[in-house]
Amino acid sequence: MRLGPDFGSMGGMGWNFTEDVEQYLEAAGEFLRSRPAECNVALTVSATVAAGNKPAHPNPPLFGWLSRDGRVGGAIVHTPPFPLGLFGLAGADTTELVAALENTGRGVDHVVGPAGVVQAFADATQRGFEVVEQQLLYRLGGLVAPRPTAGRARLAQQADREVLEDFTKVFADEDTSVPFDQVGERLSYNGIWLWEVDGQPVSVASLSRSVAGIVRVGLVATPPEHRGHGYAAAVTHHVSQVALDTGNREVLLFTDRSNPTSNGIYQRLGYEVVEEQIQMRLGATH
Repeated sequence: MRLGPDFGSMGGMGWNFTEDVEQYLEAAGEFLRSRPAECNVALTVSATVAAGNKPAHPNPPLFGWLSRDGRVGGAIVHTPPFPLGLFGLAGADTTELVAALENTGRGVDHVVGPAGVVQAFADATQRGFEVVEQQLLYRLGGLVAPRPTAGRARLAQQADREVLEDFTKVFADEDTSVPFDQVGERLSYNGIWLWEVDGQPVSVASLSRSVAGIVRVGLVATPPEHRGHGYAAAVTHHVSQVALDTGNREVLLFTDRSNPTSNGIYQRLGYEVVEEQIQMRLGATH
């Protein structure tokens, strides 16, 4: 289904929107795969939707790509209640995008992406805005082993769901009326691991679906009572090694820019900053 203005064929000028993830990947997949770090979320979200997993929201996922002279020049993904994601765009492209989205009738309350591009998008909406999250995107350089700690990693199973949900509740959607089963999604493709000490789970980390040779570490969490022992570093190192051993050429992760503990862990493991990303809430008044 194509929404909004009809720009003709997939090679036409302007913005094209669709709810069909296969159509999106046919049109924009090569562009996304050519920029695997910058577009990693678009790639993994598309793979998740293609696998039949998406939030239970009344608005379906919306995908879009910008065509310039027969070439793709940027892309978006919007899977409510998650923010609109901007990928491979220049700040100068955002005014046209805002107008095109308005023509579809698609409401956007939050937007995420590279800091300068998100700022330009927010300015173009003329709605007021506030920064709600600042993140750093990291890429694994050379993996460095952490200091030794007790325990070992174990691939999580369905029987671990209660523990996994308890450990990762910090990542639960703010809008609980339209939940997305992040734990179930990762269990479905054997993508989540526990770190255990004497049989007791003490930390968790996961990998996204692998797409185009890239994978993203996520859901790294250690309950407060188990912190300070190096468990998060150990389980993150383990899943990073799994990612490399299974043939991925890019291993990525996001972290809160303001959290010195997590940033320090990832840098010591060999992760290097790629770019800063921000999330903004639109329509904010000050």
